[in-house]
Amino acid sequence: MKYTYADGSGNKYKLQKFTLSYFPITPDMSSSGMYSGGEPFTVELEKLDLIKLIDVFERALWAEKDHTDKRTMGSGIIIKEIEGETKRIYLKYNSESLNAINERFREIKSKM
Repeated sequence: MKYTYADGSGNKYKLQKFTLSYFPITPDMSSSGMYSGGEPFTVELEKLDLIKLIDVFERALWAEKDHTDKRTMGSGIIIKEIEGETKRIYLKYNSESLNAINERFREIKSKM
């Protein structure tokens, strides 16, 4: 199972097994030419952090009230890949699911 998540700024996170990788937007990639998502990283997650991250992703995948049919400014995207099948959903800007996922990543980053 593999998850890819892009936040409202376009920063990407990839989760595969216990490994979380972060691919931030750089100023030359941003629409303003100034925004930076910080430094890239790859980290092996503790089991509890992995469970919490998968939980927040799965809750978002099921929370249809937080979904939108297209990627708009500030919205997020989750891509779940399992056994050759892919599920992709867009999360509304400032939705509960989007905020919960972003909070989970802040918690993971705070431990680094």
